[in-house]
Amino acid sequence: MTIPDTILKRALSNVYFIWGRGKTTIADHLREAYGYFVYSTDEAKERHWSEANSTDQPYMCRDFEDEYGVRDFWELPKEVIGERERHVQAEVTPMLVTDLIALAAQHPVVLCEGDMDYETVIPFAGHAVYLHNTGKSFDWFSRPDHDSLAHIRARNDLTDAEKEAVIRNAYAATSGNNSHLPDWVRYRRIPVIAWNEETGIAETARAVKQLFGL
Repeated sequence: MTIPDTILKRALSNVYFIWGRGKTTIADHLREAYGYFVYSTDEAKERHWSEANSTDQPYMCRDFEDEYGVRDFWELPKEVIGERERHVQAEVTPMLVTDLIALAAQHPVVLCEGDMDYETVIPFAGHAVYLHNTGKSFDWFSRPDHDSLAHIRARNDLTDAEKEAVIRNAYAATSGNNSHLPDWVRYRRIPVIAWNEETGIAETARAVKQLFGL
């Protein structure tokens, strides 16, 4: 069964999608300031991983480290990391949407922050914003809720040169210091709010709230 985008758009009319850099910080600020319910796709993905099955979510069920004979995810070729991420996002997004439909019926406002299969969601996302980090200091691995690379430096089975090679591969795979505006944001004409290290969190949060008309 395929649910038309128009029906999904009505069901998610009070769901507000926050994408880009700094989305968790801004969503958390809005929750604390106004009591909005926040749905984190990262947290939900971890929950849904245990529900995945090899028929409907084959990539979520694969053990890539075992397949490639490596001890650490970041030792995988960056192309494999990127391919896995794209497929996992596609597989988990229907599960996320199911969550959001249920939450939209329970809360007047739902802020959904986090990554997903944007091309799938955009046609029925009535409210969305992309937070564009125009600064130069963004580091994906500096986030406390992201996998730190400290465990790689602590490994005793790799030389220092090998450790640095794995870390370089991790940054290459995640575009760890990349602050460019993605092509899909321009193509899909997603509203953009720019910020940098001199922009206050409250200021950006107010801009998001105003854009959403909340």
